[in-house]
Amino acid sequence: MNAQLLDFPEYVEKTESARQRLLQPLAFDRHDDDLEWTVRDVIEELEYLVDLRATMAPDDFREGVIEQAKRLLK
Repeated sequence: MNAQLLDFPEYVEKTESARQRLLQPLAFDRHDDDLEWTVRDVIEELEYLVDLRATMAPDDFREGVIEQAKRLLK
């Protein structure tokens, strides 16, 4: 299945609300800034993978998700 690629303004319009949510404080312990930034980065990477899933091989998508899960479990 071919997914239509958005031009940059359309992409920003579609993803801005998610980006703004990422900037809001998270609901877990704020004393571990490294963990907070890791979680934020993993969320961003997972959203990126989901956006690209239509153009990725299933194994590549799965490997990307597993890689992000391992980052959280370190």
